[in-house]
Amino acid sequence: MKTTKELYDERLNRVKKVIKLEKTDRTPVVPFGICIFPKLTGVKMFDFVADLDLSNRVILKGMKMFGDVDAAPASFSFASTMGTTSFSNMKLPGRELPDNMLWQVDERQLMTTDDYDTIINKGFEAFRDDYFASKINLDLDVLNEVITKCPQYMKNINDEGYPLYGAVQIVHPIDYLSVGRTLSKFMMDIRKMPEKVEEVMDIITDANIKAMKQAVKNAVDPLGVFIAMGRGCPDFYNPKLWERFVWKNLKKITDAIIETGAAASFHADSNWERGLDYFKEFPKGTCVFETDGTTDIYKIKEKLGDRMCIKGDVQASKFVLGTPDEVYDYSSRLIKDMGPGFILSSGCDIPANAKIENVKAMISAASK
Repeated sequence: MKTTKELYDERLNRVKKVIKLEKTDRTPVVPFGICIFPKLTGVKMFDFVADLDLSNRVILKGMKMFGDVDAAPASFSFASTMGTTSFSNMKLPGRELPDNMLWQVDERQLMTTDDYDTIINKGFEAFRDDYFASKINLDLDVLNEVITKCPQYMKNINDEGYPLYGAVQIVHPIDYLSVGRTLSKFMMDIRKMPEKVEEVMDIITDANIKAMKQAVKNAVDPLGVFIAMGRGCPDFYNPKLWERFVWKNLKKITDAIIETGAAASFHADSNWERGLDYFKEFPKGTCVFETDGTTDIYKIKEKLGDRMCIKGDVQASKFVLGTPDEVYDYSSRLIKDMGPGFILSSGCDIPANAKIENVKAMISAASK
C-alpha cells in the first residue's frame, strides 16, 4: 500500500504533466466546488459554513469518500468570505437563509461612480479595506481567522495525500466592478466614462498581480492560479469593448502568472467560443481552460487542444438529473476524445443536490 506522501507525489506529478500536455498513466480527475461536501458527509450547510475547522475536516472526509481523485478543490468553506471576491453581500445559511440552503450572492449596487475616483486617488488596497469594513456584511473576525488558519488547513489536505488545485486565486477587476456596481450600471459606465473605468481596472489588476505573486511564493506546490472572471464572457460585450475591458487585463494577469511558474487556470463561465482564438497567444503547456459546460468543449479542443490543458466538463444537470451510467459514459467519452492534456472535472461546481452515485461515476471513469 502506498504512503500518503507517495500518493501525494503521484497525484501532483500526474496533474503537472497533464497541464504541460505530457502523457500520463491515466487522466487525472479533479472535482470542482465545495457545496457537495456537506451532503456527502451528512453535515448541515449552516455548520459547514459557520465552522471553518469543521469545514476543513468535512472536505477532507469527503475527498476520501470520493475515492481516487487527484486534487482537492479547496481546503475550507470560503462561503462567508465570498463577498471579498464579488464585492457584494452574502446571504448565508443560518443567517439570512434556512440552515440547509446554499449560500447566495446578494447582488445590489454598493459601489458608486465616486468610488472610481477613490481608487484612482488612494489606491485599490485602501479602497478595498474600507469597502470591506463599511459596505458588505463581512465578519472581519472570520476573515482574520481564514488568514491565520488557511496554511494549516492546506497542510491538513496535503498531509492526507491530496494536492490543492487552485490554492491561489486572482480576481479579474471585471468581477469586482460589475457586481459592486451591478452589471447594468457597469455597462453604462464603460460607455459614459470608459477612460476612468479603464484606469481603475489597470490599478486593480496591478494590485492583484502583486498579491498573487506573493501568494504563489507562499504556496506549497502551486498547481495553478485560479482566475475568477465570471463576468468576462465575450458574449456580454461587443468585440472592441471586450478587448479593452476584459482581454487587456486578462492577458496581463495571465502573463504574470506564467512568469511565476504556476499555470494560469481560466475559469470560463458561460460561452467563450467567440474568444477562444485569443488564448493562442500564451505559450504551450502553461494554461488550463476550465469550462462550465456552456462553451462547447469540442470547440475548445479544436482551437486550443494543442496548446493548453482542458478541464471539464460534466454539467450540473447530469449530476442532478442523470443516471450513473449516463455520467460514466459521458465522462469516458471525454477521456477518449480529449486525449492527453485533459483533466476530467465537473462543469463548474458539483451542485449541492447532486446524486452522490453520479459524482462517483465520473470519478470511476478516470480511475478505471
